[in-house]
Amino acid sequence: MGDANRMVEIEVVSSERLYDCASAVWGSLIQPLRHFNESAVIDGFTGKKILLADFSSYLIKNKCQSFCIELANGSVEFSYVADKGFYRLDIKRLANSIDVAQSLIGALIDKSGFVQARIYDAEYDRWQNAESLTLFEVECVEHAHLPKKSNGLPFPLTQEIVDISKNPGRWIFRSSYIEAVGAFMWVSKSLLKVVGVDEKTLMDVDCFAVEDLGGVLKIAAYDQCFTLAVGAQAERQALLRKVLFNA
Repeated sequence: MGDANRMVEIEVVSSERLYDCASAVWGSLIQPLRHFNESAVIDGFTGKKILLADFSSYLIKNKCQSFCIELANGSVEFSYVADKGFYRLDIKRLANSIDVAQSLIGALIDKSGFVQARIYDAEYDRWQNAESLTLFEVECVEHAHLPKKSNGLPFPLTQEIVDISKNPGRWIFRSSYIEAVGAFMWVSKSLLKVVGVDEKTLMDVDCFAVEDLGGVLKIAAYDQCFTLAVGAQAERQALLRKVLFNA
């Protein structure tokens, strides 16, 4: 896939106390999403078409705690990860540049309960976290060179899967946050406390540009989204993971 066609995707994590209902998070996104000039959206759960202007009242009326909407060939999904105790907002196939992605994240970082956000390359993230050999085979992607392991399930569910545990672009759900890296990240100072990271240590990494936004640090770890699991990009991802998550 050529760089011109690559889509920048957005992941935002927030704690339970941030939103009492999905309408509040949608309310924060209305302004930046207006740039896409959509008059209507599709409710991804029901397939119902709803006017963009009416979506907030639709969420309130239906007491929605989560939502999935489709617009401008992309989607915005907001859901609660109950066993890990956080909300996750995914904005997919909407931002065609890092600048657009940053404007969407900018609408959310000053809310109390914001935990973290990252901008990442969709295709790279997908293959860095793909474990199913069937997926590789269906899409004719070579996997013979990749490390394998058992999925750990008892017979007859046992299967061989790709071992992604050393992939620089892997992500892991942790209690109250996601261990994942992106070339552009926003991390709350409360998250740094949770993972036991000293703010100064992060600020002092020469190859990162770190900006203090108050309760949040913005980290530019590379000049474009990561798309490679080797070389300088792999080293940068490993350093970011080590400094941020002690991993």
